Order: sequence, then C-alpha cells, then structure tokens
Amino acid sequence: MKTSTLLRALAMGVAQLWLLLLHGVPAVAGAGLPAAPTLTEALNPDGTLRTEVQGSFDARGFRMTMGPDGRPAFRPVSTTGAGDEFWQNGFGLAGTNGIVYTVVQAGSNVYIGGTFSSVGNIVANNVARWDGTRWHSLGSGASNGVKGGTVRALAVIGTDVYVGAEGLMLTAGISGILLKWNGSTWGWVGPTQASDVNGTVSALAVMGPDLYVGGVFNSVGGVSAKAIAKWNGSSWSSLGSGVDAFSLGAGQSGAVYALGVQGNQLYVGGFFTQAGSRPANYIARWDGSNWNSLGTGLSGGSTNTVVAIAVSGTDVYVAGGFVQAGSATVNRIARWDGSNWSSLSTGMGTGSPRALAVLGGSLYVGGEFTEAGGVAVNNVARWNGTSWSGLGTGATNGVNQVRYSPVGALAAIGNELYVGGTFSRARDIRADGLARWNGSTWLSFATAGAPVNGAYGYLYSEPAVNAVAVIGSSVYVSGTFDHLGGAVASIVRWDGASWSTLGTGLNGSVSAMAVAGTSLYVCGSFSQAGGVAASGVARWDGTSWSSLGTGIFTGTVQGGAYALAVSGSDVYVGGRFTQAGGVAASNIAKWNGSSWSALGTGVSGGISGNPSYVNAIAVSGANVYVGGVFTQAGGTTVDNISRWDGTRWNSLGSGIPAGIVSALAVSGTDLYVGGRFAQAGGVAASNIAKWDGTNWSSLGGGIATGTVSVLAVSGADVYVGGNFTQAGTTAANNIAKWNGNSWSSLGTGTNKQVFALTAVGTRVYVGGNFVATGDESKMMNGWGIYDPAVPTATAAAARAAAASLYPNPASQQVTLSLSATDKARPVQLVDASGRVLRQVQLPAGAGTIALPVSGLPAGVYLVRCGELARRLVVP
Repeated sequence: MKTSTLLRALAMGVAQLWLLLLHGVPAVAGAGLPAAPTLTEALNPDGTLRTEVQGSFDARGFRMTMGPDGRPAFRPVSTTGAGDEFWQNGFGLAGTNGIVYTVVQAGSNVYIGGTFSSVGNIVANNVARWDGTRWHSLGSGASNGVKGGTVRALAVIGTDVYVGAEGLMLTAGISGILLKWNGSTWGWVGPTQASDVNGTVSALAVMGPDLYVGGVFNSVGGVSAKAIAKWNGSSWSSLGSGVDAFSLGAGQSGAVYALGVQGNQLYVGGFFTQAGSRPANYIARWDGSNWNSLGTGLSGGSTNTVVAIAVSGTDVYVAGGFVQAGSATVNRIARWDGSNWSSLSTGMGTGSPRALAVLGGSLYVGGEFTEAGGVAVNNVARWNGTSWSGLGTGATNGVNQVRYSPVGALAAIGNELYVGGTFSRARDIRADGLARWNGSTWLSFATAGAPVNGAYGYLYSEPAVNAVAVIGSSVYVSGTFDHLGGAVASIVRWDGASWSTLGTGLNGSVSAMAVAGTSLYVCGSFSQAGGVAASGVARWDGTSWSSLGTGIFTGTVQGGAYALAVSGSDVYVGGRFTQAGGVAASNIAKWNGSSWSALGTGVSGGISGNPSYVNAIAVSGANVYVGGVFTQAGGTTVDNISRWDGTRWNSLGSGIPAGIVSALAVSGTDLYVGGRFAQAGGVAASNIAKWDGTNWSSLGGGIATGTVSVLAVSGADVYVGGNFTQAGTTAANNIAKWNGNSWSSLGTGTNKQVFALTAVGTRVYVGGNFVATGDESKMMNGWGIYDPAVPTATAAAARAAAASLYPNPASQQVTLSLSATDKARPVQLVDASGRVLRQVQLPAGAGTIALPVSGLPAGVYLVRCGELARRLVVP
C-alpha cells in the first residue's frame, strides 16, 4: 500500500493514524498551508512511528507495510526497484574499488580512468567524472562507462572525452579500443568501428585541435600508422612512418606508452629504437613534419622503456626502465633541457616510476618505489630542482597498502596533485586508490561524513566477499580484499556500525567459514592466522587465532581448502589436498578437536582431465554430504556428490552427471544442491535440485540462465546466490528465494555475482563481487544486508531524550547535543527518501558530536541517533 497524501498525526495514537491511512484520509485541507516535513522525521530506524511525534508529515515516496504486531511501518520507495528499500545502503568508498591509471582535467571537471566498477557512492564502469563536489558516471545503465578493456588514457577536447584502452571496450551496444563520450552518448572516433585502432591505446595527448594517440598498433581507421597517429576531428593521419624497434630483432614492433606536449612539439616515449628514419632510443620529438632524436636517447636498463613524460617550460622529464640518458647515469628518471641529458640526484634507486606531473615548479613522481635520491618515500615523491622529499612526514609518507600499492597516475590540477593507483591509504587517510595532495596535507575524495564501509583492493582483481558468518550480533566477512571500511584485513567483523579486525588476520584468502558456539572456523589459501602457523584452516575464539594441528597439505598440486562444515566438536574440511595433519586424506578430512582423520579413502577421480576436488559440505545428523567434482567416493562410483554415513560412502541415486556441485544446504530431511548442471538423478533440473533421501526433484524451473554458487536455508525458505538473471519464470539478478512452492526476487538483486549467503530469520547477509543493487540504487561494494522484517514491538517506544541541533539552519557543520549514552552509537544524516548521506560515530559517554553538512543541496534533512531524530535545514 502506498500513501500519497499528507499524514495527519496531531497527537493521535498509532492506531488512530493507522485507521486514517487505511481509509484513505486526504491531504490536510486548506489552501496556503505550509509544507509539511517529510515522514522520515517521524520514524524510528526500523520504519515504525515514534510515539512522541505530533504534527502533519508528508508521506509521499513511502511504502507502508504492517508488522506482526499490527503496527504500520514505512520505508522509502524513492526511485528504487520494488523491494530494494529492504537493501541496506551506506557501503560506499573513499575512491574506487579498483585501479586508477589515468587522471585528466577539463575546466572544473576531473576525469579518471582505469579498472573499477564503483567510485565513491556511485556505480561507474572504468571511467568517471568529479565535479569538485561529487562523482558522476559517464552514461547510465548499459551505457554507464565502458566494460571489458583496461582504460589507460583519457583526453578532453571541448565537450568530447576520448577514452583509450588495452583490450576491447564495450558500451551502449558498441565496442572499440578508442571511444568518445560527447556528454550524452558513446561513439567511435570517426563514423564507424572501421575508424578504430587495430591494437591497443596507452597514451593520448591534445595539441591545439588535434588528438594524438599512442599505443601498440599498425593502423587506425584504415590508415597505416606505426604506434602513433593523429586525429584532426574528421580524419586520421600518420606521423611520418611512425616508430619501430626493428633494430632489436625481427618482428619487434614499436610501442608508445607516453606523450608530452611542449608548445607545438610532441614528445613521444615508449619501446622503440627508430622514429621515422632517424635512430631514436625510446624517446623522440615530432615537430609537426619530422622526427627528431634527443641526443643518443636512453639505455642501460633491462627494458629502457619510457612510461611517463612531463614538460616544464623548456625542460622535458622522462621516466622508465633505463639507467643511462645520453652519457649521464640517471637511474630511471632524467631531464632533457633541449640539448643535454642530466640526472635528478641519484634517481629512483631500484624502484619503478610510472607517472610524472609538474606542479608549482616541482616535479612529482609516482610509481612503485621506496626511495628517491636516497630519501625514504612511499610510492610518490617530489623533486624541487635540487633535492628529493616525500609527501608527508614520517615512515608513512606517501601512499601505501597491505600488499601492493603502486601509483599509476598523477595530474596537477589547480594547486593540488591528484594521485591515482592501487593504494588503500594516503598517509593516515582512507583513499581507495585516489587522493589529493595540497602541498602539506593529504585529502580524500570521500564526501565528508558519508559512510565509507565498502570493500577495496586485492592486487589487480576486483575485491570480493567469499564467505559470511554470524555469531550473535557480529557478522564476520572474509574474502579477497585488503580492507572493508577502516579494517585492514581479509577477514573482518561488522558490529552493525563499523568494521574491526580479528587480531592480525590471515596472510591469504578465505574460501569458507563455519560457526560452532562462539568459535569461528575458516579455511582457504593461507599459511598463517594471527601470526600462528595455520595451513589452510584455523579457528578464531573471539580473542585469538589457533591452528587445527598442522592443517592441510596440498602436495605438489595447486590446491587448498574450499569447503567447511561443523557438527558438534567435529570440523569437516574439503577442497583439493592430499593430507590433513600428516594423515593421508583425499580432498576431505575431519578434525575432532585434537586430531585429523580421513573419511575412508576420500573422494577422487576428476572429469575430462580436470582434477577432483570438494566444493561444498553439509551435515545432517550422522550424514555428511559432499559435493564438487569427482567420480569416486571410497570404492563407490558416484557423480559429483556423495554421502558419508560415518563408516562408508554412499551414492545419491545417480547423482549429478556431467556437471559441478558448488553448494549444499540441509533443511529437515531435504538436501538442496546447487551448481552447474542440467540433471539430477535423471530428472531435468537447471542448476539446482532437491534430494529427499530417496528421490531427486527440481525446484520450479530452476536457475536456467546461469550458475548457482551458494545456498542458505532459513525456516522453509531457501536462498540462492550465483550468476543468473532468472529463477523459474521470475526475473532475479544473482539472488533469489524459494519458499517451497515458488520463486521470488530480493528487490532487483545485485549487479554482479553472489558468492556468499547467510540467513538469520528473514535477514540475509550477502557477499560477492557486486557493487550495488541490480538497479544500482543502493551501494554495497562486495557485501550487503537484505532485511524485509519489521521488528515486533512488545511495548511502546520510550520517549526520546532531549536533544538539540546548533546551528540550525547550518551550511558547514552542525553539532548534535544529547544525553550521554553508555555505548557508541552511529549518528546519521538522511534525506527525504531515507538515504544515509552522512554518518559519524558518537563515542560512549559523549554528549555532543559535530556532523559535517557542507556540499549538501539546500533542503530539509533529518539527523538521527537511535530513536532520536531532529530536523535540520540546509539553506
């Protein structure tokens, strides 16, 4: 039921209000009445009405549901898909969820490119625009950015944004290596795809009205051009005969990785030894008509390749893999003054510079290095003409991350240096691959006070949550990421408001988790847990880590632990391994609290040359169900699924032939099986099936459009996650629910795959590599909470404590004053549709806290802390 009129409370009880809504009482009568405040101001965090409110409230944009106790509850409809109001918002990032390779300025806008699918609190595929206050995608829906290729270069001419990539980019029904965004639509550079580059693009530069393109290619738009070409707005042309590296051996084509403009001169760097007919070692100059060398060029390194160029007046700076520039020893960075090469002190040591920019007379260098000119720095440094220095002070100057933190892009914009790459922090601030240096301080791109609780970083792949478990009020999340929120680890705990680490965490990735009482068991690919040797499996007792004997051993094969289940004091571990605690165990083993044992001779026998392994384990009484890829269980021939009864292995009918079992879940006497298959025991079953102990059956039309990765059971409901767009005949993006009779979606689902599920009542915790809901209205970045329940109230809510906001109205910052609380609480600022725009933590015992409001559009907002809510006006 939707309400579209003004609610009139006026000291009425909840029951009276409910009757007015039920019978469709119209808006408050009378012309000229002042606008009523939004209904948000009258609600508790769970959507129920606060008992002390009085007055008229605007309920437009809200959906009303009824709780088990008969109390109405209201949730914002906004523009989200039906059911998406039940997905929790607020898991955004300070920067991107991937890597930034290029940053360019165009007027008041800054564009970034790389490999990412979200930035800040929006979905943006590999390119995005910053307007100085907030982020914007380039396009929406299927036209949102570009997918597929790695964006390496950006350039702007007028209102056109040019995007160059390594690999084919896909967007809006077109594909290309070099594409153009005109402010509203995507297109090729030229009339058709035939005008595209036939290789890869690594560098773009603008000189006058012309666009210069460098990369690895031999033609563009049908015009022969070796690694460098020019677009004049209507046609392509080559720069002489381009560049090549034939002198290094037959078939060695040239490559351009860096471009720099000095007046009407174009400097070109990369992997080549000839420009036109002139010898040019890795660097050359194009004067509009002819190629020119820069002395004898660069030499002495393992590759000598130039990866970055920056121009400052008459000086040209280059960086790359070389050691010599002309006759000067330079160590990976050098200066050309128009006539001669010179070093910058002792250069970059053994590091790898990747980006250059000039700001305020100083040269800034970014890359992967720990010293510059003998000075300790972290991946970014400044050269003032005579000496090197870090950006910031102390051992944590510059940018850093747990595993790998190179800088891939630098840009001088205004009086600030924009820094992009794959780092999690800029000195002491959260950065997520993107930060600014103002000459004395590092600045984040996160909107002041906005929740920054998403997952970031894992080497060169997108972060993903692989496992979720719940113990009491704590949610444990693990996977392939470097941090979630402010917790830097690949396994973390969510207390409902913030993230925290589990000791020093693990030194690898987690595949599965299981709970026994207050103990959390984890398995995956790691060798240490909290500094304790733990091979592939470990236990967290709430305070410290411990190993399970000597863990598992994979032998000479690439393997690990993939599945975990607990029954009483027994822990079952499955995967691809040969030993557990020194005991021979083929892909599955049991830990009884003190020692390891095998389950008979385990499971074995791969399919079509692929190895055998266990993906999933489920326990029901004395029965242990095991699924994966195998054809033998003990001496029994099986198809990818089997049952261990404590003594021997048993088949489940004819099993799951010609497929893969990825997930198992037990509900009563029923076993639910998910994966990639078309049949179960001879019964047609699309990727999901049920075994009742005797027979196989399908679940409606199954998951016909993809694969199932994970299952979770709560009561009579079975939750299914994976990579699909339909469950039965119901549209469902990557997550769905089976109630025993029919399929239903969870709102618009997620925009990428689901790898982890845990259900507690009707609340579902979800992990994967998604960044948002299916319609991209809610940000999640790796994990989400779906909660359609309205809590049952057994008594009227207590009257909220006295509180005040000052100043009000406020345009920069507002202070909330209230009675001190005995525990830390989140303070949220929400808009009229219920979206959380700012969040800070009120410490235990504190009675005041400041909340930033700068950058917000003028309007009426709500500041909430628990059941307390106060109206705020931003002029």
